[in-house]
Amino acid sequence: MSAERKTTTIKVPPAVREQYFAIFAKPEPEMIHPDLYRQIIDDGTDLILEHMKQYNEERRKLLESIRDNLVIKQAKQDEDAAQKALIVATDAGNNGVDLRSAFAPLYASVAVATEAWRIVDEPISRSGKPEIWGSEYKPEERESMLAMKLQFEITLEAVERWRPRYVILDGPLLLHWGLMPGMDATDEYWQDFKDTAYMAMKLLNTCYEYRIPVVGFIKRTRMARLGEEFKQQMPHARSIRDTALLDLILRQGQYTLLKDATPKGGIVNQYKLAGEELGISSDKIEDLTNFHSIYMRTGLTTPFRLEVPRYCLESLDEIACLLYTTSEEDGIPFSICEADKLTKITTAISNVRSLMLFSKALDLVKKGEMKPEDLNLFALQYGEAWTLREEQYLQDIETLGAG
Repeated sequence: MSAERKTTTIKVPPAVREQYFAIFAKPEPEMIHPDLYRQIIDDGTDLILEHMKQYNEERRKLLESIRDNLVIKQAKQDEDAAQKALIVATDAGNNGVDLRSAFAPLYASVAVATEAWRIVDEPISRSGKPEIWGSEYKPEERESMLAMKLQFEITLEAVERWRPRYVILDGPLLLHWGLMPGMDATDEYWQDFKDTAYMAMKLLNTCYEYRIPVVGFIKRTRMARLGEEFKQQMPHARSIRDTALLDLILRQGQYTLLKDATPKGGIVNQYKLAGEELGISSDKIEDLTNFHSIYMRTGLTTPFRLEVPRYCLESLDEIACLLYTTSEEDGIPFSICEADKLTKITTAISNVRSLMLFSKALDLVKKGEMKPEDLNLFALQYGEAWTLREEQYLQDIETLGAG
């Protein structure tokens, strides 16, 4: 007589059961109070439209004031030049999860080497350090900053390996001011901030030494520099975004360099301190930390912002030519598009990691290394949403399946 197979039943805590098993159930219909619906959808959209009309009037008035001050250049398309130019493009992605017990960051970066419309070597890829933050005061910001640090590191590695003609980063070269540590920042956050600035300066200095132009290609920008000098005459000028103005001016392939405005503040100061730590001369530090903004319409959509250190201005026409030549209708250059696709950490990927984490925790409970109530550590923070049952999940899975 064969021995009976012994099974172990685990009683999963309700908080975890709801979150980890409800994702496979049919979604409930969205509910909202009728009066609230009317305020948001009917009345709200009417008011927003009125605000947009006023915004548009202010935009066109400001446009007349700045138009004569802009120097607009037309980039040419040169496929031969694109075929001969080795470009390193890098991107970083992040999509951590907020558990009730701690924040689990998730970030990674990829570098690709391209010539025109082809990848010429195996990409370099690296994920961030797996860890949990129980008491970090700004976990999402710290995660974003570490993703940038990783991107700077992997870009530097790609520069040393491939010695490209140009380097393009998907995103800015200068950390966003919102990542600046506050008075209540943890020691770990401060150290990551300093390390990120150090790695940025190390990358910039290496590109400078090799005479490689380096560009930050910024797809989403809220900068409103153009209206700054007219804020006295036009009170709303400083709230009108540069892209909203230049969308009316720049045609396909055109670009304009904004007036010199040396960045100031804590972020730039930290870059300068990092430069001193690296032993870089004061003159070179000024060259590396004096960032300039260029707006360019590389495709049929909105103008995008380019960020370059001062030493790269002499190569601006070449940079514009390559970006314009290799961009599709959406205006995203081929190299940036490929780096972005290989780096994108979708919500589906983040969810799969959380499911795998929970599955492995269940195994530990079966082995007696954890108790069933300990599974509450893996419950999602209230309001954290799963998307495994949504349409986007299927699209993500199709993308992942395609390699």
